[in-house]
Amino acid sequence: MTEIELTKAFYERLAGADAHGKPLAWEGAEVPTYTGSPPAEAGAPLVVIGRPRARGQEALDGTRLDEVRIQLRVHTAFEEGKGDYLQAYEIASAAHDLLKAAPIEIGGYAPRITRPDKTPVPAYDKGAKEALDLTLDYRFASL
Repeated sequence: MTEIELTKAFYERLAGADAHGKPLAWEGAEVPTYTGSPPAEAGAPLVVIGRPRARGQEALDGTRLDEVRIQLRVHTAFEEGKGDYLQAYEIASAAHDLLKAAPIEIGGYAPRITRPDKTPVPAYDKGAKEALDLTLDYRFASL
């Protein structure tokens, strides 16, 4: 299993394109998922799956402990001064629940979906709106 296969599996699950067949939704509306920059006309909310990163470190006994990290970024946007991080957290929770709803299998291997590290992104201007984003960082043992 490669990092790209993991990214593809996450995308297919969140887009509803795998055997589970249920796309990510919030308050009855589908939340689009992208693996790169969303189109300029894409509205919020949306989710972007970041490029996977492989990292490793050496244990005390000299064994190499490799891991792969993949990040989801939940993007929300509001009129200036009307933002609420709650929407990003609710969508993040729905994405995590969807990833755990059924095993994700990649080449006969089903990685265990553990709780991600959640990090709020400081508010920033996105056109005429204020963006309030949240990242979810997942870590997996070496693929």
